[in-house]
Amino acid sequence: MPETPANVKTRIRDAAAAAPEKGLDAAVVEIERALVEGWVLERKGAIGPRSVPGFADAVVSALKKLAPPPPRKVKFSDPLRRILPLAEDSVKPAFDAAVLLLALSQVGDYTVVTDKKRKEHELFLDDWRRMIWESARIADWARFRSLVTTEERVLEGRLSRESVLAVLQAIQAKRIDNITPVPDVSVLACARCGGFRGADRARCAQCHGTFCTKCLGPTADLCLADYAARYAPIDAETRQRIAGDVKALLKEFKLDAYSRNESFVRALKEKGVDVVFQDTAPLEGQEVDGQHGRVKLLIREREGGLLSRRGFFGALARSHFRAEDLPLEPLQVDFFVEICLGLPIEDALRAVAK
Repeated sequence: MPETPANVKTRIRDAAAAAPEKGLDAAVVEIERALVEGWVLERKGAIGPRSVPGFADAVVSALKKLAPPPPRKVKFSDPLRRILPLAEDSVKPAFDAAVLLLALSQVGDYTVVTDKKRKEHELFLDDWRRMIWESARIADWARFRSLVTTEERVLEGRLSRESVLAVLQAIQAKRIDNITPVPDVSVLACARCGGFRGADRARCAQCHGTFCTKCLGPTADLCLADYAARYAPIDAETRQRIAGDVKALLKEFKLDAYSRNESFVRALKEKGVDVVFQDTAPLEGQEVDGQHGRVKLLIREREGGLLSRRGFFGALARSHFRAEDLPLEPLQVDFFVEICLGLPIEDALRAVAK
């Protein structure tokens, strides 16, 4: 039977429920194997970015049976919590389960996840680490590191165990003093620079690689020759006019490449475009005819995404060209959007001209 996200969640629930009978060693090995299948499904696109948070939340709910949070108050009338033994050979699979959970949380679309949910996810990771320590009788971080080892795990991408150890150690300290910051490190290596700095990861819509925000940002690794070859057909006078219009519009509506969605919604409404957020809409948006001669922009509600920013600025460009009775040439619209995003197009053209 082919593996599916539902099958993976069922395997994890069954393994957690059977732990008291079959032992914790068998449970963590099966959980780790199921999470490996879940990670491969996510890499293949079987679990969409917006579905990853729900998938991870279901996994955490099942694993809380093995790693419950510590009680706030200890009552002598309550039965003692049974600590299942864990062999030292099973510490590494148990730790890798946390590696895969943390990796999933960094590649999913968590724009709709509340801060409370994020904090609960951090606390569960510490509960899982505490369960491993108690069951395997681990006393300190030095012993823990020697058992899990710190080399990277290569599984549909390079996964850093060292990053997870740093995050878990910070979460434990933060749970005690409430001030220790959790380091901004990633579990998954960037497909371009190979680094683990910066926990945020974004999937490229074309090559489906996972990149850090620096390498997938609008100003990373600009190719001057490509920009010059693409926008050189637009004459210099038209480029200057478009650049001046962009500057005036951004100043009027107080917009830039980092503005929030509501700022774009207000600006586009004044330009005759009504924004409608829809989960099934294309990432860069789709324009349809609205009521009373207005235009309706269908777009996904994502904060900070480069594709959504292109969609908003593209709608702003088209509305501006319509208001000025200018032809909607795709190349000029793209040039308008690139200027809005702050790309140094004119610098590229001048450099190549020299």
